[in-house]
Amino acid sequence: MRYRGLLALTTVAAACSGCASGGTAPAPRHRVPPRPLALYADGVRVGMVRHGGARLRLPERLTIRRGRATIIATVPLVRARRTVRRALSSRQPDVSLPVRLVSSSIHVAPVRQVLHNDCEVTALSMLLAVAGRRVGQLELQALLPRSGPLDPEPVAGSSLFRWGDPERGFVGRPNGGGPEGGFGVYEPPIRALAARYGVHLADLRGRSVAAVEDAVLAGHPVLAWIGLAAGPYLRWLTPSGRPITVNLDEHAVLLVGAGRGYVLVNDPLSGRRERWSDALFSYRWKLLGRRALALMRP
Repeated sequence: MRYRGLLALTTVAAACSGCASGGTAPAPRHRVPPRPLALYADGVRVGMVRHGGARLRLPERLTIRRGRATIIATVPLVRARRTVRRALSSRQPDVSLPVRLVSSSIHVAPVRQVLHNDCEVTALSMLLAVAGRRVGQLELQALLPRSGPLDPEPVAGSSLFRWGDPERGFVGRPNGGGPEGGFGVYEPPIRALAARYGVHLADLRGRSVAAVEDAVLAGHPVLAWIGLAAGPYLRWLTPSGRPITVNLDEHAVLLVGAGRGYVLVNDPLSGRRERWSDALFSYRWKLLGRRALALMRP
């Protein structure tokens, strides 16, 4: 009887052990689906792609908005699909599509200059507006440093007269008049004036026409110095005694768009937005020594 009781207890224990082992079997795991892949083009998010899609559909043409700029771009689909598939297979959270920029237009109203020679600060006022700074051209002109005597002065023993240095400040009379009618200012004082309003401008002086137009095509406004004509030229001595030669048809404009074979120009002289051919802009820009400032971070 004793052995039979032990046997019964053993049998019950075994049965209970079997129930316990069956009750703790691990539950099946649910796979978390991967997050959709974010698509970017030229730094701007343009869409999403889900993993496991039957067909990879990508846009062939994009409208990219960056600040005040509207940029039209095309997507080379064969290269873009390879890029996206690699990103999907490696479970990346996002990917940049290859794009070709086609055209750009920056929304800023053209402004006409009110003084005879304040085209530089008028163009700067439009550029500052893109950066969110509303400053009038007359305020900017009043803050611009001056260089040299107001009008040219004779120099003893020299055939050249002494006047200002446009690399250091405004030369002559902003509103014209005087024996020479005033001149203007180059990019260093304009760049320093923009910095007073917390706006950093990149110096593009000496760059190629293609580099300037690429900046505009990417949505960055460019303040460019141009010559309205090939002269007349005038030579004088700066206050430091350095001889300089300037084109008296010096002018400044704001480039606000670009496309195949053209640039869009806000011209302070006319107060209108104009369309210039690449050839015309290139010719006029080189007449003033290829000077330009770009707002790279609106």
